Amino acid sequence: MNIRLYNSLSKTKEEFKPIKKKEVGLYTCGPTVYDYPHIGNLMPYIVWDVLKKVLKVDGYKVKHIMNITDVGHLTSDADQGEDKLVKASRESGQNAWQIAEFFIKVFRNNLSSLNIDEPSKFIRATESIKEQIEFVRLLDQKGYLYKISDGMYFDTSKIADYGRLANLANVELQEGARVEKNEEKRNPSDFAVWKFSPEDRTRDMEWESPWGLGFPGWHLECSVMSRLELGDTFDIHTGGMDHLTVHHPNEMAQSQAVTGKLQANYWLHNAFIKYEGGKMSKSNGTFITLEELRAKGFSPMSYRFLILQNHYRKPLNFSLESLQAAQNGLAAIVRAIAFYPKAKGGCKELEAEFYEAVSDDLNTSKALAVVQKVIEADCKDNAKLATILKMDEVLGLRLEGLVKNALDITGEAVVILEERIKARDNKDWPSADRLRNKLTALGVEVQDTPDGQRAIQIKF
Repeated sequence: MNIRLYNSLSKTKEEFKPIKKKEVGLYTCGPTVYDYPHIGNLMPYIVWDVLKKVLKVDGYKVKHIMNITDVGHLTSDADQGEDKLVKASRESGQNAWQIAEFFIKVFRNNLSSLNIDEPSKFIRATESIKEQIEFVRLLDQKGYLYKISDGMYFDTSKIADYGRLANLANVELQEGARVEKNEEKRNPSDFAVWKFSPEDRTRDMEWESPWGLGFPGWHLECSVMSRLELGDTFDIHTGGMDHLTVHHPNEMAQSQAVTGKLQANYWLHNAFIKYEGGKMSKSNGTFITLEELRAKGFSPMSYRFLILQNHYRKPLNFSLESLQAAQNGLAAIVRAIAFYPKAKGGCKELEAEFYEAVSDDLNTSKALAVVQKVIEADCKDNAKLATILKMDEVLGLRLEGLVKNALDITGEAVVILEERIKARDNKDWPSADRLRNKLTALGVEVQDTPDGQRAIQIKF
């Protein structure tokens, strides 16, 4: 494949050229583990999972690193407010360590449910404090830091091209919109690399440092962890559009200050999910978790399918109606391929069309259209199945498992199906119709073919 990716750094779609032949260093900004992730939080991990699957199918060995933020992410997403885990601790009565452990498990369970491959390595922010302090020491030695009342701050004016990732030509104009005002800072865009602990109380998570008792700034961990695992410069850095204006410019600046090199060659950013036109959040009652979707009868694979129907750089307006349509669409694919004979061969031209779509900046919506083309194609069914299952190595919809589950009919339905076969053999059509209605009520679809009766029960 000729993989092309939209690079936020160059603002263009570029051919992917790795640093090392057929090897990729990939870093994904991970979750802050203070609460249940909502489905909008989980969407990027589906996108970057597809990216990783595309790379692997194309023969790349992928080293994928993801951070877990369990300290230092303040409620402002910048340098003001309360640490999110401290706030959760105060509200729940559990300590920050317990909260982090619990929500790490929740997050990993969500990844598994969505068929998202885990990274090569997770690293918690609290697992690299020694290395983060050493990184800050280097910044301090090089003259990039200054001290104010609440911490050690990075002077962004000392980076000539600060903000180029987000095209922030005049950062001063962004104060108030990007970060909270702080009169002690030299420049509006300056950011904390080490925050001091409050003097009037003890934090669950705080460490001694050359600058005083405290904890690392939010942006620091990604620079340190990516460098530890992937080197001074690696191939691909991913994250949400919200990281374009604060987190990633800060991360890039401090990495460049220490190493003198570009942190990553390709920066990929996903757009957001909106809930019926508005922001997905607790405050306006649109905070929906994967567990809540399941309780409403939706499969995690249906949510994945919905995400794949949209291009990752375009906002998606989520609704339960759109998710139901996605679940119906996924069921239609399962229904279409369920009785294809054992996979063999392949529809080579359509396979090529599929790979062209996913290699063109992860165009999964176009790739799904190719799946439908395969279903409608004039080629042998066993070749169709082979092709679709190969495509699913990238899409990750677990189609083979969904088909197997749909054909595994148990309980009362099995007895009714046997009765219906006898009724048809006896040409007792009224009884056959009555039994079909009973099966329909149980969610079992019956097809009468020249080869006899066959049944399927779509289960989500």
